[in-house]
Amino acid sequence: MERILITGIGGQVGSYLAELLSADGHEVVGLTSSPKRLLPMGVERARGSLEPEGIQELVRGNGALTAIVHLASVTAMTQSWEEPVRTFDVNGRAGVALAFAAAETPRLRLVHASSAEIFGRARTPTQNESTPVDPVSPYGVAKAAAHFAVRFVRQTFGAAASNLILYMTESPRRRPNFVLRKITRSVAAMLCGDADHIILGNTQAVRDFSHARDVASAARLLALGANAGDYVCASGQGRTIQAVAETACRIAGLDPTGRVRTDPTLLRTNDIPSLVGDSRSLRALGWEPRTTFDELLRELFDYDLSEYRAQRRAQSA
Repeated sequence: MERILITGIGGQVGSYLAELLSADGHEVVGLTSSPKRLLPMGVERARGSLEPEGIQELVRGNGALTAIVHLASVTAMTQSWEEPVRTFDVNGRAGVALAFAAAETPRLRLVHASSAEIFGRARTPTQNESTPVDPVSPYGVAKAAAHFAVRFVRQTFGAAASNLILYMTESPRRRPNFVLRKITRSVAAMLCGDADHIILGNTQAVRDFSHARDVASAARLLALGANAGDYVCASGQGRTIQAVAETACRIAGLDPTGRVRTDPTLLRTNDIPSLVGDSRSLRALGWEPRTTFDELLRELFDYDLSEYRAQRRAQSA
């Protein structure tokens, strides 16, 4: 039985990972952004924090940990532009500190949630572990700093430290302000007769979407002892945001013609044209995504339609 600490356990990947590990009989310790936030059933609340004064207690004050999965992050790209220094503290400095603390702890494995945003405007539409790191956003810069620290302690000190390079990770547990949930919630509103179009930013951006459960299974694989390294975690399939929105309309039985509109105010600075991951290295360890994109989109739409109808009933009561 392993004892594994998950930072950001309240997020979508963290909560799925906690469920997977608990179902396997492992002990799970969780760190949330607030001490009052509820933890998944059976999870022990972690001591320490991601602040400079709390890192050592986090690593050494939670029993005989065998692994730490570091998922805590500022995830909203807009917020990273508005608060670049805070983003660097949360997404960069904390990951760097964990990497060096883990390197000083014998037999402790570290899995860091890196991001495809570190690749910036990659020269190729599909990226792998050898793609040059060249971030073009405060979020990407912060993630790159932690990514390099994790790689450094592995290569220099032999630490069992891995970067799991994530692309678009989605599920009903994802906050509704992210693009896929925004699309499915808008389609739900259209189906209920409360809207007639979807308003988006850059509809020509190409992105690679995976279910958070599949990402959690990749994190579990590395946390339980797979060869440490840098691994792209992605479906390998790219779709434009326009195509995603049109597919969501069709799933709902709606004609997508004229349904998608662009709002220039939603366009992002330095938006990356294409982020699609080549996950052959991770698949060589035995990982495979189990949820297709259409299954993911259907799950999100069904969830958001149910939520939207419940909200309408509550408002009319």
